Amino acid sequence: MKIDLTRAECTIKSGQDLTAMPHPTLEMATTVKERIIVGPKGIVESAVAGDSFTPTRIGYLSDLPTPRGLTAFLDPIILALEDAINEGRLTRAVEIIPIHVVGLPIGQPRNVIAAYRHLVDLGCVFVHSVGVTDNALILREVVNECKVPLMTMAGTTKFVGPYCFSLANGGHGEEASILAAFVADQGYKRIVFAGERSPGDIEYQTFFRDQARLYGLDIIKEHFFDSRPGDDEMDAVLTHFRDDLRPDALVYCGFGWNGGQFNASLERIGWNPPKIMNSAIMWALGGGPMAKAFDGWIGIEQTIEEHDPTEPNRNLPVVLDRFEKRFGYRPGKTMTALLYDQGRSVSEAIINATILTGEGIVQGLERIKMMPSLIGGPRTYIDFGPENHRGYKGDFLFMKQLRDGEFHFAAYHWPVWPINRA
Repeated sequence: MKIDLTRAECTIKSGQDLTAMPHPTLEMATTVKERIIVGPKGIVESAVAGDSFTPTRIGYLSDLPTPRGLTAFLDPIILALEDAINEGRLTRAVEIIPIHVVGLPIGQPRNVIAAYRHLVDLGCVFVHSVGVTDNALILREVVNECKVPLMTMAGTTKFVGPYCFSLANGGHGEEASILAAFVADQGYKRIVFAGERSPGDIEYQTFFRDQARLYGLDIIKEHFFDSRPGDDEMDAVLTHFRDDLRPDALVYCGFGWNGGQFNASLERIGWNPPKIMNSAIMWALGGGPMAKAFDGWIGIEQTIEEHDPTEPNRNLPVVLDRFEKRFGYRPGKTMTALLYDQGRSVSEAIINATILTGEGIVQGLERIKMMPSLIGGPRTYIDFGPENHRGYKGDFLFMKQLRDGEFHFAAYHWPVWPINRA
């Protein structure tokens, strides 16, 4: 394989430079004016002019609760496609069609469904998604009906079917196991358990109860809040936990809408228990108020930092250096890694596919075996197969503590039967 870092070209310099505009036909949706085509030199220019092969079209669907998802996360996908071209593996031009739509939990299900169908109607054979669990679940049947694969970042185990794939920003079942084992390893026995009320949170809660039994934890009280509880309710519940129950630790498992309210309430009532959280702590990755809101919690994260006292992921630092040289800025690690991994996956699927249709892309994805990953520890890899559409395998989740705005490695998950832990 001959590497040529000048082989690929793109019609845009960076997703950060794109012009966002209201979508002309979709409700509560935005898109961009510019065309995004990535391909080998010479082919891209011909594709734009329309006198060559039509680019393979892939969609990018953002349904995060923030509109910055439209353009903020395109660059990792572009780099992944360019890297596959510069390796000489991907020889076709690929066009990315981005849409941001306001879906659940603050928008309407029909908006997300309409946006996905629109990408299918435009000829996309694959759709990237930075979506959340609620939207993945409402899209599941539509995706399988339309036969165009969608790859979600949602942690749900219920996004299933022949055209449903995930490279998850977490994992409801895996997180529950990691949390329960970590809590037990710290010697905490009697815990209080808090979260939210939504389909994804119910999945978290069910898995955590199972894992708590496995690891001998006593959940002495549960309380699940609405998305935005008032200060009085929050203070009353936490005061009850402290004064009447006196738990060893406070465990939070949820999407994170109200996770950022806990620190303020704990400060108001003067309680500082051990605080353990699921991947909701990753809302703090953007810094600012959310980093302060989650400070002191130990939760689940997915990338190794340079200061962490553990073996690094060998792929991530090299890609980040190349990213900075290509786009002129140093990105946040976790979202960059997640979207680069999606971009590499679709690159390999296009390379593997015998026919560039939704069905062909599925077959191409299912031929991916032990592919390198930017997410996770040094032994994380990506692997798909028939009825094996949750791609991350290995140490892709671990415990970190957020202190003074910076994440610090706490522990890997080492699965050990209770009888062997004595």
